[in-house]
Amino acid sequence: MERDAKQTVLLAIYTEYQKDIPDMENAIKAANLGLEKNVFKVALDKLENEGLINGVEFRRGGNTAIPLTALTTYIKITPIGIRYVEDKLNIDGASTGEQKVKGLLSRFTEWGWEQLKDVAARTLAEMAKN
Repeated sequence: MERDAKQTVLLAIYTEYQKDIPDMENAIKAANLGLEKNVFKVALDKLENEGLINGVEFRRGGNTAIPLTALTTYIKITPIGIRYVEDKLNIDGASTGEQKVKGLLSRFTEWGWEQLKDVAARTLAEMAKN
């Protein structure tokens, strides 16, 4: 399966969202996903524009369409975003959060997506603590 920056960010948000108490601010960062900061900010902007996520706090200015900052503290994946990910990856929406993340970890590992594999592994570890 091919993926771009936008899909990488959306999959990371979906994965983190499976926790009882998601920590988007610390989990969803350009560095964690292996993305350049401007690419990351534009991906967030596109995802929000398409209605797949909401809650990003953008600061804009200057003479560029690239946001100056994008704060991820309050990000939530929308029902449309959840359906998109679950349809695309054939995830059973009735599964528990832990089951979903285990399935994602397996797929990310199989596909060689290291950054997303790390996000899923970290999420599972944090879920096991609670």
